[in-house]
Amino acid sequence: MWWNERPADLETYVRGMGNVADRLLAVDGAYRRYPNATITSPSEQAETIRRTAAEVGLECEIYEPSELWAGQVEKRSFTLERASHDSDWIAVADADWVIQTKRKFAREAIQKVKSTIDVLSVPIYTPRSTMPVATGWHRRMAGTRQIIPHLFRSLPGMRVEKKHWHYSAIKNGRRVWMWNAAKATGYPVLQPHRLPVRYLIEHRTLHRTEEQILASRAFVNDRELVVAETGQEDDLPSLWRPVFDYETVRPL
Repeated sequence: MWWNERPADLETYVRGMGNVADRLLAVDGAYRRYPNATITSPSEQAETIRRTAAEVGLECEIYEPSELWAGQVEKRSFTLERASHDSDWIAVADADWVIQTKRKFAREAIQKVKSTIDVLSVPIYTPRSTMPVATGWHRRMAGTRQIIPHLFRSLPGMRVEKKHWHYSAIKNGRRVWMWNAAKATGYPVLQPHRLPVRYLIEHRTLHRTEEQILASRAFVNDRELVVAETGQEDDLPSLWRPVFDYETVRPL
């Protein structure tokens, strides 16, 4: 998922995806409640994605929407559902994630995963930077390493619900949580298992431009007001127009 990224960063990201994937689905477009939102990114960015994918041997599909996305939930749901077609596993990655692993070893490890396991977790590291931060969460992440769900077995009915990290799907005829269900209710939880191979996501969120970081800050400030009002993150027809706050750093 991407929108308005530096072409050089997109090239690095796609090369990282080549370390694990056969196919790349790149979904363009901004959210309705994002500063200076446009429906698609400048054409150079899609061209960079296509060229780099070809260089590393990835099949490549680029989806360009016809209107702005309601928000992160809608865009991620669309991406998960579309990526699940003809896939065994889905490696979910944002445009500031760079996957570092040896393709041969990573793929061998994934192929050996038991059929009862549907979610694989890996480490993610956020390098420090002198740039400003979008939120207090980004500040806390600087210089740290966490373990997060990253590889999801392709199951029917994959979607994102209410918040952009709440992934669900259908297994054995019932809906289950695939990610972060500790803060959600209603479905059984599929427990993640650690991928048993050296595999690291470098999270370069603090190495974006100051303009990108401040836009993200304003977006999150508005998003948290939407969550407080509606219990979910995306834009709704009944909501007020966003007034972007570029100064407040929310703790999250």
